[in-house]
Amino acid sequence: MGQLLAGAARIKLDPPLGLAMVGYGNRVGRATGVHDELAAQAIVLSDGASKVAIAGVDVLALGKRIADDIRERVAAKSDLSADAIMGCATHTHSVPAFNVFATPRADAKPAEGRNLEWERALPEKIASAIIRANERLEPATLRAADARFTLGTNRRLMRPSGQIQLAANYQGVADDQAKVLGVFNRSSAPIAFILNYPCHGVVLCEDNLLYSRDWPGSAMDEIERAASPDGDRAAISMFLQGATGNIDPRSRGSFAVAEDNGRAIGNAAFDAISNAPTVTDARIASRSIALKLELKSLDVALASARDCAAQTEASLNNHRGGDGYQLKRLRDHHAQSLAALAALKSLEDQNLRDRRVDIARRELSTSMTIVTIGNIALVGIPGELFVELGLALKRNPHFAHTFVVGYCNDLIGYIPTRTAYDEGGYEVDTARIAAGSGEAIVTAALSALEKMRTDA
Repeated sequence: MGQLLAGAARIKLDPPLGLAMVGYGNRVGRATGVHDELAAQAIVLSDGASKVAIAGVDVLALGKRIADDIRERVAAKSDLSADAIMGCATHTHSVPAFNVFATPRADAKPAEGRNLEWERALPEKIASAIIRANERLEPATLRAADARFTLGTNRRLMRPSGQIQLAANYQGVADDQAKVLGVFNRSSAPIAFILNYPCHGVVLCEDNLLYSRDWPGSAMDEIERAASPDGDRAAISMFLQGATGNIDPRSRGSFAVAEDNGRAIGNAAFDAISNAPTVTDARIASRSIALKLELKSLDVALASARDCAAQTEASLNNHRGGDGYQLKRLRDHHAQSLAALAALKSLEDQNLRDRRVDIARRELSTSMTIVTIGNIALVGIPGELFVELGLALKRNPHFAHTFVVGYCNDLIGYIPTRTAYDEGGYEVDTARIAAGSGEAIVTAALSALEKMRTDA
């Protein structure tokens, strides 16, 4: 274990205006402007023998093929190992729509509302941020701390009927602890900051047509302002989304709300770091852990949906009452049946097309990346982990500070708890993996953390 070294860099993503925006299915219109710049932020840390890189990218998600492309580009042009790189999406919902699972081929036809040249350039931009951070290594120290923050609230509200609705559930499980990592040079000047907290970037709603990092962007700006009161703004901050699968902001609707909450957590995070003990040396390690997750069975649900659609179609065909309200009602019923059937078919089609899926075994293959820096651990989860599972990881006894990082190096969709599968709801309905997969991921991560602690 030698002297800690660190470097950081930021590269703007510069999406053109006029693109379709992702994050809300009912959003109308295309991007008309930029509220705050989207970028790729990167930090590289070294103990003299091992290196790791962490990138926070202001996009909705990065699938495995794109994440692998980024890591391979970095490995080819630096001394960083591909397995030691965490490529993490901040999951803001005010960003351009693009295929997060694959970069467009050179012969791909132009797509409505997209810019394929910008999409093709994206992996190289993100890789360049990491490479540039690696070129800026200098002697460094670290500080890690916790800060209280309560923007996130559970979004699974159970109605008296027993149905789960996407609505604020203030009695539900949430996480009120933000994790903060500060990186400083040997003169105590800030190099970079990492903020980790579970809360969807959806303060801004579907009426917003401006590119934005949402509330995390305001938080990053506030940390940088607090770190550079003279206005120099030399430090680079990044946001790493947490276990936010069932967590939304309790306040929503405007840039003012996003900015108020961003300033609050930014100041709290900077104050916590300012009072944290300084670490001058730490052993750095990384591990990529393969995961084979059982696919959710759709057979029973598909059979039921087909039967339901057949019945509503028969009712519609048998109607003989003219064009009145009953006909409208029957048409609505059938449209709902067809939509439910189409959603299930879409899930099965995804499984059939997905290169990560072994249909014969009904398994989806992915991986998680774990980075440890002394008594600090970052657990990179390849999807939208439920907060209960994230809290279980944070409570591990092996590391004093555990950052649970969602949307890391892949996207497999929602990762609910086993209990949630019994309750149903949007996240369970759209999840592709079977009940118990989330707990299996936690078990694998805890086992790896114990081993990495022992090896340290």
